[in-house]
Amino acid sequence: MYYRRCMVNILCKDSMLCIRLPESETVIQLSGTGRRIWEILEYPITLEEITRALSAEYSADIEKIAEETEPFLKSLCERELILLSQKKPSSEDLNRYRYLSLLKRSLMNLIYPEHELRISFLRNHASEKNDLERKRYLRDIRYLEPELYQVLIDSKQDVGFSSKTPYLFSHSMIGMSSLDNLERCAEIVFSENIVGDFLEAGVCQGGAAIFMRALQVAYSQQQRNLWAADSFQGLPKPKSKPDQESGLDFSETVFPAISFCLEGVRDNFLRYNLLDEGVIFVPGWFSETLHKAPIEKLAILRVDADLYSSTREVLENLYPKVTPGGFVIVDDYGALSVCRQAVDEYRATCGIRAPLIFVNKNCIYWRKDT
Repeated sequence: MYYRRCMVNILCKDSMLCIRLPESETVIQLSGTGRRIWEILEYPITLEEITRALSAEYSADIEKIAEETEPFLKSLCERELILLSQKKPSSEDLNRYRYLSLLKRSLMNLIYPEHELRISFLRNHASEKNDLERKRYLRDIRYLEPELYQVLIDSKQDVGFSSKTPYLFSHSMIGMSSLDNLERCAEIVFSENIVGDFLEAGVCQGGAAIFMRALQVAYSQQQRNLWAADSFQGLPKPKSKPDQESGLDFSETVFPAISFCLEGVRDNFLRYNLLDEGVIFVPGWFSETLHKAPIEKLAILRVDADLYSSTREVLENLYPKVTPGGFVIVDDYGALSVCRQAVDEYRATCGIRAPLIFVNKNCIYWRKDT
């Protein structure tokens, strides 16, 4: 039997992984070994493989781990948090899973997360220690600052951004849970042969768009295009009434950290060896570009536009092009009231009744009715 975790609403807090049960307000909390098992369930895996991994990680007896792990997996199954399959992954599947898993961690900078703590320390506290103390501290910062390290890891797992995060140097800010969601949506699109390209509106550094192209390549679906739409000069100044009343201003002069030029995003695609003729950039303000972009059909539309006006412009121009059975993902629905207002108004106007599903406290998605 092969186990794999379902797509569920998660939140990381105080080293705990909080999972909201499907169609329920009930939340279960996982910490320690339970959380680690959940993380291992990223792709289909057997009980034997799980126990071997845990035995190596915790230097514990395999039989004892198996005795404790099996009932835990059973409890997750009873709560409908795990998918069960008799199908053994092929060697091609395993190689694909390994590549995509490593890519997600690279995009979120979960490969060298300590560097973010080191940079933060050097910026703020370098003069407080002598040279030898500083070198030792920087070497062992993960272990000397375990709570700070865990806050950083949790921010990357859950949402990818937190006011508590000491520093952020990743190619994506959306979090591992949102990348996992993208992957599951793509798997369904490919398995059910849902026609259409992938598009992200609001690409920032390009991390999510890079992952979307990687999914197409990994599943030999390069015939689909990946559209990356962005001003590549930051967000526009708020002009609509909801945006102005909210007081939000994410323009380049206020938030330069989220404004990236087209050349920089292209270079990030190149870094991952994913820049090819199937990657199409749509530079400019959404109000000036989306209505005339030669996009025919979309299987996945990912919206990361933040503002009311930008979100409405994306939905009005592109939602009609989403193929029935395709997915719409909105990144800031839970975090920004103006984004939520834009989505709710558009869905009401168009009579969209497909249920909204939360990925984490910020991101939602729905599937277009077939």
